[in-house]
Amino acid sequence: MKKLICKTVIFSSVLFSVACSGTKDSSENIVMDNLRSELYSYVDSLDATVGIAVITSGGDTMTVNNDIRYPMMSVFKFHQALAVCDYMQENGISLDSCIHVYPSDLEIDTWSPMKQEFPDGNVDLPVRKIIEYAMVQSDNLACDVLFNRFVSPEEVEHFIKSFGIADVSIRYNEAQMYHDNELSFENWTSPYAAALLLDKFADGSVIGEPGMSFISQLMLGCTTGVNRLASAFKDSEYRLGHKTGSGYIKDGRIMATNDIGFVLSPDGNKFYTIAVFVKDSGMSELETERVIGKISSKVLSALSSSVQKH
Repeated sequence: MKKLICKTVIFSSVLFSVACSGTKDSSENIVMDNLRSELYSYVDSLDATVGIAVITSGGDTMTVNNDIRYPMMSVFKFHQALAVCDYMQENGISLDSCIHVYPSDLEIDTWSPMKQEFPDGNVDLPVRKIIEYAMVQSDNLACDVLFNRFVSPEEVEHFIKSFGIADVSIRYNEAQMYHDNELSFENWTSPYAAALLLDKFADGSVIGEPGMSFISQLMLGCTTGVNRLASAFKDSEYRLGHKTGSGYIKDGRIMATNDIGFVLSPDGNKFYTIAVFVKDSGMSELETERVIGKISSKVLSALSSSVQKH
């Protein structure tokens, strides 16, 4: 049996703070109003349904097409990671604890870097490593290992809703969606609900340490979706932590292309959270990803320019 040595890994804390503010600056409202108008004009011209939400550190919010249910796809792995970390903390279990991955956990032929690395299974892996597979590389089989060992989809939904986030539904795991793609529509959220969860997470009100720093670092190191939100940050002093999700293709249309994330200012403080969901796209995969990238650039440019003026 192949076994990895489980070691404690210490992640440096990501500093999140919210600037104190009194009454809202009317100029900030103007920036958000202008940004909303610009984004509405842009997405209305696309062969897709696009939902957007932004929440700034000062509490300003902006949404576009928020009254629609968007299938989350792998975005829900962020929700799952939060629930798993909370479960571990509540039960006094270290993230460095190992669990056994059986051959039966790797039977489905779906995206799984974990399976590529350990094709025969029968390996003991630290929980943090399995969460890393799911969050950083969007590993579907690692995701289901976490569902099967710790918290079910329904329990993840209940956990997220306990923070007052109503517009979220998590009912099925990756294996179930693999066998019936239509089930993906039952795992849905609104852009604002996703941005609000990120906002609460960044403020430290969802999970405590060491889970918060661990998940933050994983999101800052996310390797998927380079043409989506991350494309706006290639040469930027701002930093993005994010989680992507990608849907199936049916009748030539992409079910979902998503990205959600938090943005840190150069000083390491929370700047804003953002969620972009693209549903039923008739564009190519690359074109659809670039829609998210363009939205990300518009938001970063508008908000960073507003800060510089002040």
